Amino acid sequence: MSEPLPSMSLVKRLTQLNLSVMASSMLLVFSLTSILLWFVVRDRQAETAEINLAQLAHNVVPMLVFNDAETASKELELVGINKDVLFVSLRNAKGEVFSEYAKPSFVPSSSLYQQVGTESQREYEGVRMRLYYPVSIKGKLEGDLIMVLDLTGMMYWYLQLVLMLALLIAALFTGSVYLLARVQRQALMPLITLSELAQRVSSEHNFQLRANVIRDDEIGILTRSFNELLKRVDISQAELKQQLEQEQAQGQQLKQMVRTDPLTNLPNRVALNQLLKEITCEGCNPRPLSCLMFIDLDNFKFVNDNYGHDAGDETLIEVGNRISAMIRSDDLLCRLGGDEFALLLPSIESTENAEKLAARIVTIINRPIMVKDTVMPIGISIGLAYTPLDADAPMDLLNCADDAMYAAKRAGKNNFKVFSKQAPV
Repeated sequence: MSEPLPSMSLVKRLTQLNLSVMASSMLLVFSLTSILLWFVVRDRQAETAEINLAQLAHNVVPMLVFNDAETASKELELVGINKDVLFVSLRNAKGEVFSEYAKPSFVPSSSLYQQVGTESQREYEGVRMRLYYPVSIKGKLEGDLIMVLDLTGMMYWYLQLVLMLALLIAALFTGSVYLLARVQRQALMPLITLSELAQRVSSEHNFQLRANVIRDDEIGILTRSFNELLKRVDISQAELKQQLEQEQAQGQQLKQMVRTDPLTNLPNRVALNQLLKEITCEGCNPRPLSCLMFIDLDNFKFVNDNYGHDAGDETLIEVGNRISAMIRSDDLLCRLGGDEFALLLPSIESTENAEKLAARIVTIINRPIMVKDTVMPIGISIGLAYTPLDADAPMDLLNCADDAMYAAKRAGKNNFKVFSKQAPV
């Protein structure tokens, strides 16, 4: 007859330890899964809304351009059919409301109307989500869309899912207690092995670890269940990592798109403004001599009117390619829009170097530009301004270069002029 086990035997201690580790692991998995699920569900809701908002922006941009408020209102009302949409507003580039739709229960606040931006924004306020999406055409900002979504329905769905997950984990834990109590005496060593593995997983957070199934009994079933749990968590982590990498790649792609002109693949005004702020910052000491060239094509409207916009586009691309081939790697050539370009030389040794480059650009652009076996009759006018000689602030420098460009046009076009404070504006 075997001796009775002490009141606090190794079996009981191991049982309590395993139950504690298992409960902690399950609670940790439950907590992390619940938090992760909330962010995933919320982000998926936001991504879906942003996709719909992008489509809406595509639909309403002609209405905004042609001042068709009535059709825009109908388009917004169609969006408002969605029970989660509380408010949607279409504004022009000045921030003025062009058309909007609001549910009777929603009263928009003044803080909702931010300054019209060039990038989409996402904000959360309780169980509501705000979305801001720019409305633009051919790189020109025409306005933006504001949408407010009610997340209450999504919250109810999420709570139901979390409750089901909690019940599932509770059921799994209850079954594990029963199995451990039944097999502990007969399978002490396999249980210790499994307990050690559970502690390793908990401490190392290495969900690729697996337990060996020693016998095909209750401990073996528990071991397989534990391995399956680790497998699912491992798969979830891999999927999450892949999703995060995809989102980061998409974010970089969107960031690049915001800073790039879609026609010429040159940087746009956003990239120019950023570099202008860097070279004109007050903390830069010593301040390098920099030059900004404001470039405008002569007779470009004639090309568009007589040869078509396709010919005009090819002309712009060729002009960009020719100038790009002449500048240094740290110089920045941007297309501002239409037939306007800007060339920023962040650091030059003297003003003469910049003026020689401007003269070379005029010469190169005056070489025949052939589009469909036809010479495009264009010229180029360039205005030069220097910092810190002419201006310290980015906008002031841009205005100085613009004034110099118009001086070049008044002087007969197809040449360049340097900004002068004595010259007539």
